[in-house]
Amino acid sequence: MFTDWLVRNLVVSLFLPPANVIVLGLLAIAVVRRRPRVGRGLAVLAMVALWLQAAPRVADEIERGLRVAKPLDPAALDRAFAASAANAGNADQTLPQAIVILGGGIETEAAEYGDAQSANLNRYSLERTRYAAFLARHTHLPILVSGGAPSGFPIAEAKLMQNALEQEYGLPVRWVEAQSGNTAQNAAFSAAMLTNSGITRIYLVTHGWHMRRSIEHFRRVGLTVIPAPCGFGRPLDAETASGLWPTLAGLLQTRNAMREWMAMAVGH
Repeated sequence: MFTDWLVRNLVVSLFLPPANVIVLGLLAIAVVRRRPRVGRGLAVLAMVALWLQAAPRVADEIERGLRVAKPLDPAALDRAFAASAANAGNADQTLPQAIVILGGGIETEAAEYGDAQSANLNRYSLERTRYAAFLARHTHLPILVSGGAPSGFPIAEAKLMQNALEQEYGLPVRWVEAQSGNTAQNAAFSAAMLTNSGITRIYLVTHGWHMRRSIEHFRRVGLTVIPAPCGFGRPLDAETASGLWPTLAGLLQTRNAMREWMAMAVGH
């Protein structure tokens, strides 16, 4: 199982930056002596590909089609849930009943916390967890955290998110789904927990670039999804001429977006 996961992710990575640029460069080196023009052309293509994939404006365009939901309006949330609470005998049956947070990855070493076996949520998981805490305070809905452990690692993403919410934000977590290894399993395993509690309508918390595929998986398992996207921060120069200057942040944004498009293309 681990071998399949490793091979699958290795193959996918070859088509994503920066590996796709390295592949083009190696091909250029391999053919330049026998086919100088082809080799030089591949080298130029590699440089252009690296530049464009790292440009914030290009990255933003690649990601744009993935962002299918706008941020929720906190004031509108307050009004909707206040009105529902005021009509307890006739509560709004269209409002979500729970908040589901999808893990975005972990860092498997966090020695700064004093435990050699400790781990920490990565940037994406932290952003999702923080926004879910904000959402929970506005809606007072129960929380489900979803995310398994990396292969061979003893701590699941869901457990780390639970610890952060309960210990750092003071919010209880009702369900901990700690077995999933991908978005499809996030949906299937979470749905099993929620439907057992009579819950069919959820706020789904994940990044905007991950939301399109996530919605599809959760709707397939019978849940009504109200998107609650986060991570809308953009470089200040994303829409200016300087947004065509390559940056590491732009390269990472392109990589995330391209990975999502590839996952959708193969129905993953």
